[in-house]
Amino acid sequence: MEKGKYKVSVIIPNYDRKRDLERLLPSIANQTFVDYEVIIIDDFSPDKSAVEYIRYFIKDRKNMRLVENTANIGFVKTCNKGIMLASGEYLCILTNDTEVKKDFIERNMAILDTDSSIGVLSCIIVDQYGNNWFTGGLIKAGFFINLKDDFTGVRKVDFIAGTAAFYRRELFNKVGLLNEYFYMYHEDVEFCLRLKNETNYIALMFADKLVTHYTGLASLAHKQLLYYGHRNHILILKSYFPKYIPRAIFRYSREIVNLLFMSVSKLRPSYVLLTFHIIGGTFNGLIRGQNG
Repeated sequence: MEKGKYKVSVIIPNYDRKRDLERLLPSIANQTFVDYEVIIIDDFSPDKSAVEYIRYFIKDRKNMRLVENTANIGFVKTCNKGIMLASGEYLCILTNDTEVKKDFIERNMAILDTDSSIGVLSCIIVDQYGNNWFTGGLIKAGFFINLKDDFTGVRKVDFIAGTAAFYRRELFNKVGLLNEYFYMYHEDVEFCLRLKNETNYIALMFADKLVTHYTGLASLAHKQLLYYGHRNHILILKSYFPKYIPRAIFRYSREIVNLLFMSVSKLRPSYVLLTFHIIGGTFNGLIRGQNG
């Protein structure tokens, strides 16, 4: 990793979503903080208009660059590629379905620069309707809880969503990159658990509302969420909280029964197919390790 050219590197993994880019890129280009670069990594988008828009937008911006994957490698590998290319002392992973306020980087830097114990930092993230979408993550009895409450000041949390998270560069040298076997979903949780287990750094949230996340899942993404969400949850439990695996399987069973009931009651046979993604992900997680 090249080091020292910029203080902050913002890494944006992208796949299609031109409309989202038209919101995000102007907001990240218009920051009050000046010592930063933006690395946009396109993961072989089928929609070439998205890539053309990126090229058009960055052409006169020397601190912004586009990297194009020659094959679709998935979200986590794309993030890791950005981490390896980044030159900043601090790295920010920012998903393409967000929009940030102009002091987004400045406010995060003001906190990180004054507290060397912080390894991962984020602010309150709201959805497109202004409702709290993520205000910190807790782990209770092996389950991940995305908080959505209001709070003031700062608070320690168990994990931070990789939607708009800042990381000290040195963390990746100490504990490694994001776990690429996870492909997508919960890689941010696993990284924060590694951070907690292997270093003295903390994960911290602060109460400024600086990021908007435009939510919404396509059917394919929903299937991927069910498969990888359940599989990666099991993988994390096996490594960090094995005693809670039976509880997780019991909850998954209830989820499957509920889907089958809705399939009959709502005459939606497609719900039956969703159960196979839960079963497949759970089974894969039980028979494999975190590195496949």
